[in-house]
Amino acid sequence: MDKAARYLAQALLYAVFFVPLVFVTHQPTHRHLAQDMAVLKVAVRHAGAIVGECTAIDSAENINRPANMQRTEICPRERSPLQLALLLDGKTLYRAAVPASGLHNDGVSSMYRSFNVPAGPHRMQLLMNDDMAVAGYTWQLSQDIQLKPAQVLVASFKEGFRLQ
Repeated sequence: MDKAARYLAQALLYAVFFVPLVFVTHQPTHRHLAQDMAVLKVAVRHAGAIVGECTAIDSAENINRPANMQRTEICPRERSPLQLALLLDGKTLYRAAVPASGLHNDGVSSMYRSFNVPAGPHRMQLLMNDDMAVAGYTWQLSQDIQLKPAQVLVASFKEGFRLQ
């Protein structure tokens, strides 16, 4: 009888701990996104055009330099910032100038943004200019999209825009 009482007490103690644990893990339900919403993510990592032109060095300037420092031209390192714009149904969701990384602004420009948008049909335009010397946008994506509820659509850039 002593053994049966011990097992019963042990089962009761397990129930005292596990019933609240099961309740807490199932309630309250959490929704990360409303039922009629979708997620649009934009990820760009691209090096802009080099700002400026290379300048030639005449041979008289190279005479005073050591052999390993002599060169025929000096080229700038700075890269153009990316001008990005995301439009959905004609309304601007995002517009920014993304500077180049690096100590001398000579690296790639990177950006990542996530937007919660209503599900359904949309007209999406993604515009980017990677050269300050050119007016307007050098890269464009204009596409009709159909977003389902809770769908995640990623727009990325690698030698052109693509949707996944």
